[in-house]
Amino acid sequence: MSDNFLEDSTSIKRAKHKVKVGSPRVVFTLLGTLTLVVGAALGAAWKTVDNIAESVSAQSVVRDIPELSASIISARRAPVTLSSEKRIGSLRRSLARLERLINAESCLVVDVEGQQIMALRPNLPVIPASTMKVLVASVALEVLGPEFTYKTKVQGIQDGGTISGDLYLVGGGDPVLVSAQYPTIEPLPTFNGTSIEALADALIATGVKSISGSVIGDESRYDSERFTPTLGLGIRMTEVGPLGALMINDGVVTGNPIKPDNPALAAAQEFTNILIAKGVNVSGAASVGVASSDIPVIAEISSRALPDVLAEMLTNSDNNTAELVLKEIGFSSVQQGTRLAGAQAMITKFTEMGIPTDGLTINDGSGLDRGNRVMCSTIQSLLLRDGGFGSLGTGLAVAGRTGTLGDLFTEGTVTQRLRGKTGTLTGVKGLAGFVTYDAELASTFTLILNGSGVSNQSTYRPIWSALAEALATFSSSPSSSEISP
Repeated sequence: MSDNFLEDSTSIKRAKHKVKVGSPRVVFTLLGTLTLVVGAALGAAWKTVDNIAESVSAQSVVRDIPELSASIISARRAPVTLSSEKRIGSLRRSLARLERLINAESCLVVDVEGQQIMALRPNLPVIPASTMKVLVASVALEVLGPEFTYKTKVQGIQDGGTISGDLYLVGGGDPVLVSAQYPTIEPLPTFNGTSIEALADALIATGVKSISGSVIGDESRYDSERFTPTLGLGIRMTEVGPLGALMINDGVVTGNPIKPDNPALAAAQEFTNILIAKGVNVSGAASVGVASSDIPVIAEISSRALPDVLAEMLTNSDNNTAELVLKEIGFSSVQQGTRLAGAQAMITKFTEMGIPTDGLTINDGSGLDRGNRVMCSTIQSLLLRDGGFGSLGTGLAVAGRTGTLGDLFTEGTVTQRLRGKTGTLTGVKGLAGFVTYDAELASTFTLILNGSGVSNQSTYRPIWSALAEALATFSSSPSSSEISP
């Protein structure tokens, strides 16, 4: 063991003898030292903070924080939301007042900008009256197409300037085939008609000057059902029919106060009279028959395109046109020009289009049959597909100007802005269509009233007016840009 080790050990022993851990002297010494150190540190820290506080106080101004007054949803945050709420919310409140005026047998649906604003019994099957024509027009545009035209032709054996034997006038189902004089005597004049004189002129242009036989009316394209079987006697002949694929002037012969039972015979008589008036000699009396397929076509005329024919039907609520369009739908779909084939084709097409057919009953095309049943939601769906500016919407009557709305809404903000299809039967009053509120924007509505007394003016007029006024106040302003900061 080294001398240094012995010296260190001796020193430790000597220190332990002098100071014992935990003795009062040690404790007091440690506490005193700790107090001095901590106090010095706290004093330095206080001095530093105090100096900073004095500096900040000398350089800063204390301001009160103002109370927040901005709403959670502001124009700055959501202008589109606020614009929609302001405009559509106001319309919704206006329409809510209608609910007390509309009975439990009726329905109303209103849509604006992709939102359903009101739906009062939308899926209740109701009697549609002439609003049924909206369904017919919609399916016709789908099945026949907007380029479709009706064709009426004459067939015969031509030998120089003579027709040897009979001249066949073959109907193509054109429901608006008219003579020049007919619109002048109609309560709602035909405005998109097909001129039967134009066919006579086309025949004469081939050099024909005489017919050795007769003019034979051929209506074989469709069946010979003249009326929907369930129609009342008071409606037949006056409101609709007799129906056929060959009709001129709705079956009226100019100068004859009695409408013939067979529209093809009436057409043959009318065409004979026109030819004679134009200098063509016709030997025999008008009759009906079917042209053989091997007899040549001498001349032919076409109607206007389908949307124009449908505009005639919708604007004037033309019942004959609606029934013949229904038969053409059947003919085009299954080669059967019948009312029943057309009705079945309509239901099939609605299914393909995704239009609900629950509760739908189609007995005719005009809506005159009281057995028809349609939901407001069905008509509304078809109107929404058009949007108000397609072939359907532009074909409707214009408030205060045309057709069945010509003498309604003649004054006020809704004049010329409302386009609609009316419907009237005893105990039924309908109005469906659009009210424009911008160059390319329109609200869409379907209202069908059923029940005792609803077809009285004192009942339906206040409802129609309230609906029209509410929709007329709606506009595209304020827009989101107008209320943005």
